[in-house]
Amino acid sequence: MVWDPNWLERPIALIGLSGCGKSTLARLLARALSCPWYDTDAAVAAAAGMSVADLFQTYGEAEFRARETAVLAEALQETQVIATGGGIVLQPENRQMLRERATIIWLDATDTTILTRLAADAEQRPLLRGDAAARLASLRAARESLYAALADVKVQTDELLPIDLVQQIIATLRQRR
Repeated sequence: MVWDPNWLERPIALIGLSGCGKSTLARLLARALSCPWYDTDAAVAAAAGMSVADLFQTYGEAEFRARETAVLAEALQETQVIATGGGIVLQPENRQMLRERATIIWLDATDTTILTRLAADAEQRPLLRGDAAARLASLRAARESLYAALADVKVQTDELLPIDLVQQIIATLRQRR
């Protein structure tokens, strides 16, 4: 099925914890909608000339969050699919920008699913170093209410294949029009 990209009126922002599938689904959703996609973590890393993990280690979380806000503002200028970093909701300015300028889809998965997905690249996830299960539970506790308050739609990503999730998201977006 060919999708008409002209029905998108604003950017689609994918929010949720690391490992919920934001980057994977952003790519696939953008392809299905014939529009661009943008990954805020990748943009921050590219602009800094270092990985997110190295940026955290070198400059700290506050500097990363400031850079993240700048790339989010840039990303929201274009109608596209945006994969956000898991902590983008922590800054009030980011929540306001997302609320005002994007359709927000909260991707969620169980902690077991997330830990399995992240196991391969745990070193690139600075907020999950150490006891990953405990850190993930802490991140979920701190962020879940923020995700819930922002989300136009919540999608559970545990059981379905990415292509099925894309079809589910598109069907949901079309219903909301």
